[in-house]
Amino acid sequence: MSIAEQVAQVRADVAAACLAAGRDPGATRVLAAAKTMPLDRIRAALDAGQTLLGENRAQDLRDKAPHLAAHDPAPEWHFIGRLQRNKVKYVVRWATLIHTVDSLALAEAIASRAPGPIGVLVQVNTGNDVAKGGAAPEQVLDLAATIHDLDGVDLRGLMTLPPWADDPTETLEHFQTLADLAAQGRANGLPLTELSMGMSRDFKQAIAAGSTIVRIGTAIFGARPAP
Repeated sequence: MSIAEQVAQVRADVAAACLAAGRDPGATRVLAAAKTMPLDRIRAALDAGQTLLGENRAQDLRDKAPHLAAHDPAPEWHFIGRLQRNKVKYVVRWATLIHTVDSLALAEAIASRAPGPIGVLVQVNTGNDVAKGGAAPEQVLDLAATIHDLDGVDLRGLMTLPPWADDPTETLEHFQTLADLAAQGRANGLPLTELSMGMSRDFKQAIAAGSTIVRIGTAIFGARPAP
């Protein structure tokens, strides 16, 4: 299928998953994860109306975004990869939402560099996986409360990347953990309305648990180009 056809299929599948979960079909947004994707594939997605894009690498966002800034329709960029403090400057110019804030130091670096208030999600390491970023679940709400008090960042919710599982249904417990943490935070006055969780293979489980943003790469763009 063409990228336009794949965009249409993903949108239909996401809407169907929302309905199956008893949610509004527009409750979950599709983010096209553009990691390693060349500009021609990204332009094809934009031409198909897929304007919400995500990038994993700070330097790639810095390099790609200027080439697409004048595109009609214009992209909205989110940053969805691990972010080092010395690379924050590459991200804050272009991203409207950073999904991977997992420390106060990183949030402060973003706040000090951002040209205006920038949206952030607190990343949660629901699987306590040492190979992944994210704050420990028991620390997340205290961290979120501290970030919420910072000037220059706009706390909007939580994000997780669960451990790999051969059976995608096994990720549901991680998505439910994130949703439960967000509900606890909202009960304490934190604006944790966005839940970034779910990818090409497990977005249905994420939507069932309440995801508001699914990060879809392969199902839209196809396999990543060889390095």
